[in-house]
Amino acid sequence: MSTYVIGDLHGYVDQYIHLLRTYSLCDEELNWTGGTNTLWLIGDFFDRGASGIDCLDLTIKLQHQAQDSGGNVSALLGNHELMILCAYRFPDAVTDTGSSITDLWERWGGIEADLQRFTEHHAEFIQNLPAMALQGENLLIHADAMVYVNHGISITAVNESFHRLMLSSEVDQWLRTLEAFAEHMAFSSLALTGGQRVEQLLKLYGGKLLVHGHTPIPIARGVDPVSVTGAWEYSDGRCLNVDGGIYMGSPGFVHQLD
Repeated sequence: MSTYVIGDLHGYVDQYIHLLRTYSLCDEELNWTGGTNTLWLIGDFFDRGASGIDCLDLTIKLQHQAQDSGGNVSALLGNHELMILCAYRFPDAVTDTGSSITDLWERWGGIEADLQRFTEHHAEFIQNLPAMALQGENLLIHADAMVYVNHGISITAVNESFHRLMLSSEVDQWLRTLEAFAEHMAFSSLALTGGQRVEQLLKLYGGKLLVHGHTPIPIARGVDPVSVTGAWEYSDGRCLNVDGGIYMGSPGFVHQLD
């Protein structure tokens, strides 16, 4: 039994399907063929690419099928899931800048067709996504950011805090959390400070390896997206970035965790 991770999809469903088929996780009819294996999606199904809803719908379908065969398909809450849920719940709410939530979401890269197809079924699925999870000795989070420590000092506390947020009608709380999610490269921009942050999160939440997406590897490393075909391990082997930058032109990849 193996555990696989796929990074930020951002609406690129064709690439998602190609990766699933390449690793024998689904067949030509898009049915689960991963058996008892585990697949984690690191978050950010939506925005920038045109088919975020299709990425999410396929994941939901595979999750049900995997359960029937003893496997597991799970996903983390990414900031773009939080963004589209906010736009769905509060489309006409006005921010401090005078913009509506919908206008703000579109500036974040929102795709109008995704919001038009978004239903309570999708909202319920997103509301139940964990913000972090421990898979063996691997701590899985979406963002290379310190937003999580604002929500608790245990995995359970963090996930419960995000769940309460997604059931809240306090738009200001949503926006504050989304603003905190705007941080990138908290573990790699400064060697000493980044390493200290990694140690803090691993000590708080457990695990020996911190696995994340959020910041595309081409941006973090300053390389051509086409050249990114695998995860980037850094911080003395304590961090693993699995966001290949599919929306930037990377072919994407599936990473198999030890």
